[in-house]
Amino acid sequence: MSDSPVILALDSSTTATKAIAFDLDGHAVAEARRDYPRNTPRPGWQEQDATDWWRAAAEAIREVTGKLEGSGREILSLCMTHQRESFVLLDEHDAPIRPAVLWLDTRAADQIARFGSDQVHALSGKPPSTTPSLYKLIWLAEHEPQAMRAARRVVEVHAYLTHELTGQWVTSWATADPMAVLGMSSFEYSEELLALAGLGLDQMAELRPPGSVMATVTDDVADSLGLPRDLPVVAGAGDGQSAGLGANVTTASRAYLSLGTSMTMGIHSEQYLYSRAFRTLSSPIAGSYTLEALLSSGGLCIAWFRDRLSGMEPADGPIEPRLEELAAGVPAGARGVQFLPYLTSAETPYWDANARGSFVGFSDTHGVPELYRALLEGLALEERVSLKRVEKATGTPVERLVVMGGGTKSPLFNQILADALQRPIDVCAETETTCLGAAILGAAAVGAGGVTDVKETAARMSRVSHTVAPQPHLKKLYKKAAKAHAALYPALRKVFPVIAELREKAS
Repeated sequence: MSDSPVILALDSSTTATKAIAFDLDGHAVAEARRDYPRNTPRPGWQEQDATDWWRAAAEAIREVTGKLEGSGREILSLCMTHQRESFVLLDEHDAPIRPAVLWLDTRAADQIARFGSDQVHALSGKPPSTTPSLYKLIWLAEHEPQAMRAARRVVEVHAYLTHELTGQWVTSWATADPMAVLGMSSFEYSEELLALAGLGLDQMAELRPPGSVMATVTDDVADSLGLPRDLPVVAGAGDGQSAGLGANVTTASRAYLSLGTSMTMGIHSEQYLYSRAFRTLSSPIAGSYTLEALLSSGGLCIAWFRDRLSGMEPADGPIEPRLEELAAGVPAGARGVQFLPYLTSAETPYWDANARGSFVGFSDTHGVPELYRALLEGLALEERVSLKRVEKATGTPVERLVVMGGGTKSPLFNQILADALQRPIDVCAETETTCLGAAILGAAAVGAGGVTDVKETAARMSRVSHTVAPQPHLKKLYKKAAKAHAALYPALRKVFPVIAELREKAS
């Protein structure tokens, strides 16, 4: 291990916190991970113990600094990224009043219907949907008013962890904006949106531009976690935007596609645009925007099929490679089976809280291989729907996509994406691209390597492993499959509310 300096990146995701030290060329030199659970007390409710966020972060940081000890490597800064829209209510002692509500939570369908106006969309950049914190905050105000009255602070994950590290209630506007309480044309809190949620400005963390130094770690935290005293803590961005930066997506002609629990596709924009074809977020590059299409249950679909439907046991070895081998033996088109990947809801472009997953076209001749192939193709075809709408809304064609995240470990899925989208797919060399995006911001903020420009730093630290080309002979087949897939949601739209009623009665 050389003695060149490193940037410490922290990713507090839906299932775990990862801490990774990157050198100034974007290579991971030490990393650690700590898992934590999420709870589903009722159908559609998704909650978490916020204290797990800090416990996991502290343990992961301590392990990484332990690995770096004696190496001579100086930690120059720390920057975080995180699961977006998840938030927690804190009392006057900074303790959670109730479990944190997660971005996956779908309890606020009624509030979305009543408060999800065009005006809210124009102000926040977020089409009315289950994801933004705003509607779940309104739900809490209506159903748990005592908790909202007791809340001294209402903060997202980044603000919570920043306070634990620095003792300061500050956060990045690129991590607070997914809550949908910021006016996106100004990157400041909107009094109108806060009033809808029943919140005051004094309950919110102070905002800082992404890529700026917010504060330094406290001496106690530094000594406890093995960090340098006065280590700068840099304002980060939400995990989707951070992944895009880690993939060096800084122009509109190249899109990123993050293959995680959710699947997010985004492009860079220098101007504020809003549309139902995407949700508008702050770019990690301060003053710019990320236009992002969201599929809330991406990798979640794969995990669900693996755990609930495959019938395979982990004792016989990892399940996903075995599923992939079976699906690879099924021809493109999955022998006529199609899948709608709405396990939690439909986000882009339908924004329907009642929508749910569907297999269509299966018969007694189909089994696990066809269903799993259809699932992978359904995810890819859903991204094709989103890509076409983003291109139409922005007027800018996307020439190629760069993919990252756990899903890139599947060669079959990468090929299906290239074939369904009919675009070259660049696969990131760094699997933890979300963390790398945070490291890029952390490096530029302190002028690491003599460079303070974020785009220049991203070009230096980001790399592509290989490119997957679309297979021309499948172009017509996937065009037909895409046409059928695009017709499924409109055909089922009126059925989903009836199913939702049945689901509520069953709970």
